[in-house]
Amino acid sequence: MPTGLPSPPFFEIPHLDNLRDAAQACGGLKTREGKSVRKGVLWRSAEVSSVGAEGWRWMRGLGVAHVFDLRSKPEVDKGWAGITGEGNTGAEEVRKGWEEGLKSAGVERSWVPVFAADDYSPERLAERYMKYLDKAVEGFISAYHDILVHGGPAFRTILLYLASLPPATSHDSSQKPIGALIHCTAGKDRTGIFFGLLLSFLGVPDEQIADEYQLTELGLKHIHEQVVPRLMASPAFEKYQKERMVASEEEGRQAALRMLGAKRESMLGALGMLRREWGSAEGYVMGVCGLGDGEVEKLRRVLVVEA
Repeated sequence: MPTGLPSPPFFEIPHLDNLRDAAQACGGLKTREGKSVRKGVLWRSAEVSSVGAEGWRWMRGLGVAHVFDLRSKPEVDKGWAGITGEGNTGAEEVRKGWEEGLKSAGVERSWVPVFAADDYSPERLAERYMKYLDKAVEGFISAYHDILVHGGPAFRTILLYLASLPPATSHDSSQKPIGALIHCTAGKDRTGIFFGLLLSFLGVPDEQIADEYQLTELGLKHIHEQVVPRLMASPAFEKYQKERMVASEEEGRQAALRMLGAKRESMLGALGMLRREWGSAEGYVMGVCGLGDGEVEKLRRVLVVEA
């Protein structure tokens, strides 16, 4: 397990990376009106396939009641293959045991993929890699635009869940867990732009949103040495090296680290793109996710509280 991560906003659960309560970042996120984003409701992390039954009980104790998985089917299958081994006849039993551990802890799960399965074909994956590996921030911004274009139905499901929650009261500590954990593979890009969208909708200033986003660099730093070699060995990365004429292993390593990064300027650029394309975060929530006036107001009432 990683050590030395500030808690809050980070929390340590065995076999789970980058887990944090987004609202507790930066000493507690505030809106432009001086109100606070509600704590204990908006959780984010990397993928959760290795979390055991005890881990899910701990998660429930933190207040997590529902998990939303943004990954595509090829990613989900690849994640399970990494745990059980390719072609293992006991893989289905392992998966069922994981689901039983989740349910026994009282946690629900919804699979809400941002991209269709064919968007994770080798060709499309290579296109996406090229954007994340680009030295210029525009690569990340373009990738995040793709997520917003495709992610409306997935994000709608999460937003409607959040809008359905009871508003905060002085007796929050006695309420049953209601929190949502949103994750993709690393909890960085699809998860990151969802939280950027949501926090902007709630009125959190861009600078705070970017600071919260950049915490992912801290949350994933301890796995870089494991992930970078695998990333550099992938067909999509090899295509990047060939097309960009990467001359040395160190240059390739730096490109891989860029892909794993979560720089403030990437989120600041993405928020600017969001406003140029859809007018505002509310414009996206209503126009792309299809939330109505009443649902928009409920969402704010649930997630914004007095400081």
